Amino acid sequence: MELEATLLDQEGRARGVTIRDLGLGGAGIEVLERDISAEAGNELTPDSSVTLEVTTPSLWDPLRLNGTVAWIRRGTPGGRRTRVGIRFEHHDAATLLSLFQILS
Repeated sequence: MELEATLLDQEGRARGVTIRDLGLGGAGIEVLERDISAEAGNELTPDSSVTLEVTTPSLWDPLRLNGTVAWIRRGTPGGRRTRVGIRFEHHDAATLLSLFQILS
């Protein structure tokens, strides 16, 4: 899968990401290392609260999926991008249904 999305951290900072794996329980995303580095003040860590905004042609508005960073696998300079696992926290049935429709 390759779906462009936006990742928002607790402070509301947005960064563009690519969704590589998406399911009802979570997502695997790729992000540029410079977008999540401590030097830039944008560090993501396991257990950080995040929101993944997904825009698809089948929805009027972006789907906002709240979750927690489950793991981070750092990339290599000039090589592999950093991958981040997001565990979703479903709090309403409408969001879960919209995610189900995207997946089907």
